[in-house]
Amino acid sequence: MATNTVTSNRTENQGYAAHFERRPEFLFGNANVPNVVDASTVRERTVADLKVFHIPSVFSGRDEVFIGFGIPNAYLVVPDGNGGYQKFAGKSLRRAPSVIEDTREWAQSGILLRFKNLPAGAVERLRAAMKVHHGNKYWTCVNANLRVMEDAGFSAGKRKLSSIYMPKAMLAYLLQNELKYEGQTIDLEWIRTTPSSVERHAWQIMKAEAWTFCRHAERKLQPAAKKNKFMARLLAFTSGKISNRDQKIAQRKREVAPALPEDVVYEKDIRIQVARTSMLGTWIRQLGGGTHAFFEGTQDRVKSESFLSETLKPFPQAKPSWSTRLKKAVLFSRPVVAAIRHVLARDFSEIRADDIAFSERDVYDMLRTHSASSANKYNIVLTRRSIILARISVGAKLLDWILSKHVLMSGYAPDVIFAGEMWKDAEGTIWLSANSGTYRPTIEQLEAAAAFLRAVFPHLRVEILREIAP
Repeated sequence: MATNTVTSNRTENQGYAAHFERRPEFLFGNANVPNVVDASTVRERTVADLKVFHIPSVFSGRDEVFIGFGIPNAYLVVPDGNGGYQKFAGKSLRRAPSVIEDTREWAQSGILLRFKNLPAGAVERLRAAMKVHHGNKYWTCVNANLRVMEDAGFSAGKRKLSSIYMPKAMLAYLLQNELKYEGQTIDLEWIRTTPSSVERHAWQIMKAEAWTFCRHAERKLQPAAKKNKFMARLLAFTSGKISNRDQKIAQRKREVAPALPEDVVYEKDIRIQVARTSMLGTWIRQLGGGTHAFFEGTQDRVKSESFLSETLKPFPQAKPSWSTRLKKAVLFSRPVVAAIRHVLARDFSEIRADDIAFSERDVYDMLRTHSASSANKYNIVLTRRSIILARISVGAKLLDWILSKHVLMSGYAPDVIFAGEMWKDAEGTIWLSANSGTYRPTIEQLEAAAAFLRAVFPHLRVEILREIAP
């Protein structure tokens, strides 16, 4: 299978106001996968019909430069030179002039691309270019911002930035091509302040763009909608608002386990791959299937056979029940598993970078925090060569049950040595259980698997739950 790259700008918590988890997230099957800082625990407020966030709740300093992608607006934020921030905001369809505004420390929530390692003078060039374009009209707000960047000295790949008009096209282009300022590469860090994934948020932006005309007509419909039921239904249809599923995600109370200490030398020899879907799988995600990704880690420092020598067979029951026989012969037979994996894990992108190594701390930050209000457990499969994780609670319960099955994760590998569940609690403890109806490990194998993980991740606290589900 082909191996591509996950963009990984590892920065610990430099410049952040709080500890945030970070993990790879997808963008419509793109070969490169951004490693995203999950700042969705920051409180969102609603102003008019827009979701906004408090900039100091994300960043600890006052010198950040970033492009924001809300629904559907794009904007560019730079320091104003007086301890605050100003933004450049355009209007789509040339319906109003672009403007420079004081952010008053608030910006539209969504996806942020944070500019790192900017050379001296870049911010002044951006402010000067913003003044040049202030008052001009453009077809899209993305294009307006890219024209500012281009005039300030930024470029990427072979295309002119000013030739790009749509948010998805810009995000995909900057994933595939390095952003440069006067020839110097600028690192882009992806940040998400919305509860929706990067891909889901981009999908919402695309839907909002499609309803642009309807949103402008909405203001004229509102008075009539108050008096007429038909007009009220028409208004609801043309509003382009987010789905009930996305509203439920936004209402969940998220917790984040505390950060690991910074004054510790963590093991840095862990290689992580994330499975990428086929085009069909990418579209299934947009239709409500959710992101059922496999994360596969490997390392050479600790030998698994020192802890677990016996391999496990799927469906080992001597007298299997009718439902178990159905799973083995039909639902999760080898041909069916192979077909699902062809869609779900067509190939893998490896998280890597030239100047950093993936560490225990990265693994800890990648795991979502599990709590009573936000279920974030993972199924885990250990083989002789790898550690495989898949999140259990993604969206639709039936799909969650099918697409996180242990036998689907292993692909009927002959060297499975453990299968169960794993989660990180709000105190930062990593819990391991032997809950796998497919492989049915023993308590002794659970204890051995925990010992193996403690050896691989010596600075993480790993505990076991001895109860085994019937």
